[in-house]
Amino acid sequence: MNPDINDHINDPEITLKGLIEQAGTNQRQLSRDSGIAEVTINSWVAGKYSPKLDSATLVAKALGVSLKSLAKSMRIDVTGLSDDYSLLDLKLIASELGIERIEDLPEDYRILKRRHDLMRGRQN
Repeated sequence: MNPDINDHINDPEITLKGLIEQAGTNQRQLSRDSGIAEVTINSWVAGKYSPKLDSATLVAKALGVSLKSLAKSMRIDVTGLSDDYSLLDLKLIASELGIERIEDLPEDYRILKRRHDLMRGRQN
């Protein structure tokens, strides 16, 4: 995941067109990179249609963004969906929790995040 692109996702004005521009590409090249027809991508950018999950996955990979970020850019309500974390984010959270060995990490990163949030809540 490209953190520079995803940092702008909190901007309510971000659009699919904006994500494409931030990725340094255009709709034609995105079509080539993702294998999705250019006319289809154009219809998504225009807001006429939304992609199916398999197509959205291909586009998110090509743009270097998460599915959640892609959905937000298309004005799809993602309230309640878990946030995406980079490996660096998770490493920092583990470090703050005093976890140094991989063997001590929970299997699900969301557990790690909940433990971190609980710890921060107690400190405030």
